[in-house]
Amino acid sequence: MSKPKLAFALAAGLFTALLIVAFIIAPHACEWGLTVYFWSGLAVTIALAAIPACLLRELRPWKWILATLGLGVLGVATWIGGLFAADIQIICRLF
Repeated sequence: MSKPKLAFALAAGLFTALLIVAFIIAPHACEWGLTVYFWSGLAVTIALAAIPACLLRELRPWKWILATLGLGVLGVATWIGGLFAADIQIICRLF
């Protein structure tokens, strides 16, 4: 498997894993779910931003920076999208 295909497959797997975690923790958001989702989303976003540095070194510098920023932004978008798609309860108690 070529490095660009491996990078794409790894990114797709990380996006999917983050969405699966969102649906798993949704019923437990008020107990421990939000903490788990926060840290897993942060880890996935950092891992996505590191993919170009690890696998796509042959790219020109501007393409490498663009790929890093693009995957980071897509990671945050998937993180927030999973929050709303799984209907995770953010405010558990007001008082």
